[in-house]
Amino acid sequence: MSTDPSHRPPGPGNTTKGAPAPDRSTELAEQRTALSVERSFLAFERTLMAWLRTSLSMIGFGFTLVKFFEYLEQERGAVVGRFGRTWASDTVGLAMIAIGTAALAIAVVQHKRRVDALRGMGLVPQWNLALSVAAMVAVLGVFAFASLVVPG
Repeated sequence: MSTDPSHRPPGPGNTTKGAPAPDRSTELAEQRTALSVERSFLAFERTLMAWLRTSLSMIGFGFTLVKFFEYLEQERGAVVGRFGRTWASDTVGLAMIAIGTAALAIAVVQHKRRVDALRGMGLVPQWNLALSVAAMVAVLGVFAFASLVVPG
């Protein structure tokens, strides 16, 4: 979350001999710029975590819907509506899993691109916990979807 030390403004101990020391306002402006890069990174992290929560809720609720209506069908037989067999509950559950997984995958790609852009502005490369967890949950969503669609 910190910026590259080579991009730090020269301070009292960082000046080279013979080079004029930058004025105080330039130093402060460069420090504010470095801090703004860190704040942007943290905002991107919060956004990814919000997408992670939303996607995980959709995946979990979709899986629950499908399993609940499978249970009802086993206990009571096929659910029949006014216009014939009703299959909307299974479809809605699978759609929620698919949408949650796709949204999370897109959020992971978008986050990676934004962080790469910040690295171009001086953000130090580092391990990203939110990105790692989001990628694992996206894979989990794919497996949840496959476990419901593939007969077995």
